[in-house]
Amino acid sequence: MRTKLVSLEAAAKIVRDDSKVVMSSGFASAPMAMLREIARQGPKNLHEIGVVGGSINLDFLIGTGQVSVLECCGFGFEPFQDIAPNFDRCLKASSLYSLDNT
Repeated sequence: MRTKLVSLEAAAKIVRDDSKVVMSSGFASAPMAMLREIARQGPKNLHEIGVVGGSINLDFLIGTGQVSVLECCGFGFEPFQDIAPNFDRCLKASSLYSLDNT
């Protein structure tokens, strides 16, 4: 049987400029090693799609400045009852900010 295992570096090369990246939500399932490698390789204009809602994995790439589009049904750090900081910063810097944080 042929192995399908590849290095983290090789796996992250799949994510190129303008790629759509789909991620699960939740702190326990965040593939942080892969996200750090994607950030290190530096693809631009990523289109992130969050399954269920936002969490640290989505916010991490937003913080690197590599995300140009985000699709998700909600965004926050649920265990901490807080909004994701990079998402919040980018949203406030755009003309789209209309959340009531009170």
